[in-house]
Amino acid sequence: MAGLQTIKKSIRSAENLKAIVGTMKAHASANINQFQNAAKASMEYRHVLDLSLYVVLSGEEEVAPPDEVPKGRAVHIVFGSDHGLAGRFNERISAFALEQIPAGEENIVIVIGQQIVQRLQYDFKIYKDFLQPQSTDNISSMVNKLLMQIDELRETMPVEKILLYYNKPRDNTIFAEDTELLFPIDLAELSRNQVAWESKGLPTYFAERQEIISDLIRQYFFITLYRAFCYSLASENASRLMSMQSAEKNVDKQLEELNFLFRRERQNNITEELNDIVSGFRAARKSK
Repeated sequence: MAGLQTIKKSIRSAENLKAIVGTMKAHASANINQFQNAAKASMEYRHVLDLSLYVVLSGEEEVAPPDEVPKGRAVHIVFGSDHGLAGRFNERISAFALEQIPAGEENIVIVIGQQIVQRLQYDFKIYKDFLQPQSTDNISSMVNKLLMQIDELRETMPVEKILLYYNKPRDNTIFAEDTELLFPIDLAELSRNQVAWESKGLPTYFAERQEIISDLIRQYFFITLYRAFCYSLASENASRLMSMQSAEKNVDKQLEELNFLFRRERQNNITEELNDIVSGFRAARKSK
């Protein structure tokens, strides 16, 4: 009976683990939808910014190319996660960042997520690390904190460029590593975007042109970072979902084996008890 009790305990542990895995699967699946919807909404907002910039820049015959950015330090922002059990999500983006970021003292590395800190701290000096928000409600506040950090950097030292590194959902695969230039912004390139308007005339504006452009660029920074957070979080949860699906299959296989062992052990015990009864009956008959 001791063997049966041990197997029963193992079965209960496996069933509890399966329940936890199922909960994590449901949570990851729900998170994927909310972050993908938020990313889609950010693209629609980006379209509004494109429309606004087209209106502001259309008054100029030709937008001057951007001033030459003074040589300075490069800022690299790497998006990871704070939690594990996400497959190779953090391993892949950290390896990608190590390949893309050149070695040197001039690099400023900002990390999102404690899992990435552990993987990059031996190769780079981490300038600042932030927690990864776990819901769309918290992304905006985290973006604002990141923008404040960027403003502080640009005020204290020359910044030549700002690059983002994050995992992005893909149709044919779960996700793929991607990089994006946040700064500088090429207004001449943006002014060449052809935007279709339903009306024949363009809207007008009354505020100072440079003030509007400055506000729109600020919004570009915000929405680009917001979208990067959404893509990274959607990829993280997609990787976690796949990891949990694999874990669920392993737990199911383990439960099947444990149940088979339980049935076999139980049958062996029943057989032994029957043999004991038969042996006792025969012994009783012989004694008579």
